[in-house]
Amino acid sequence: MTRRQWTGAVAIGFGVVMFVGVLLSGTTPDNGGSGAVDRYTKYWSDDGHQTRALTGTIVLTYAWVLLAVLAALLRHLLGGQDGGPHRAVVLAAGTAAAALFGVGSVLVNGSGVAAAQASGYRVDGNDAMFLESTGYVVLTTAMMMAAAMALAFSLANRRARLVPAWTLVLTGLLVLVGLGNIATAWAGFMVLPLWAVVTGACLLLGRESAPAASALARESAPA
Repeated sequence: MTRRQWTGAVAIGFGVVMFVGVLLSGTTPDNGGSGAVDRYTKYWSDDGHQTRALTGTIVLTYAWVLLAVLAALLRHLLGGQDGGPHRAVVLAAGTAAAALFGVGSVLVNGSGVAAAQASGYRVDGNDAMFLESTGYVVLTTAMMMAAAMALAFSLANRRARLVPAWTLVLTGLLVLVGLGNIATAWAGFMVLPLWAVVTGACLLLGRESAPAASALARESAPA
């Protein structure tokens, strides 16, 4: 497989694993109104929800590793085709997103993970709500970083032509929900995996463009 195909495969793997991990983690109760503390206590006291939280968190750790690798591969794939700051933004934002996603997913599922692993742990609804609220802010920041990575790659792609130009529409949607505000960032958990799978499929199955092929030939040529 070529460098381009490996990058596409990693992108698809990241998107699929992230989507599965998010689904496995489940959805917590409404944290508004009266009775929220009791709802959270009851939710995380359930063995099934604890198992889902632990399983989802474990699966998501692999997704974040793949995201960090993807950022490095995208930066390397751009190579000498982009003379601007886009390559640096792709790597920096992607790596930061992977790290923040790792912290945020553990915080959001923290009460369930603790209860699943420690038989003597007593679930407290207040603590669970605090961990989730803190984790959501971290995850929102991570989504902003991921959107910045996707935007930088798409802007560099105007010259590199690694993927079709229409993929910029999907990037725009990710930027809209990811960089919009804290209230819209949750939608990014569906859009980001979709962006990764679509971009990965284009890289894996598409043909090398003229600029990409010539740049690769220059890099492979002996000094």
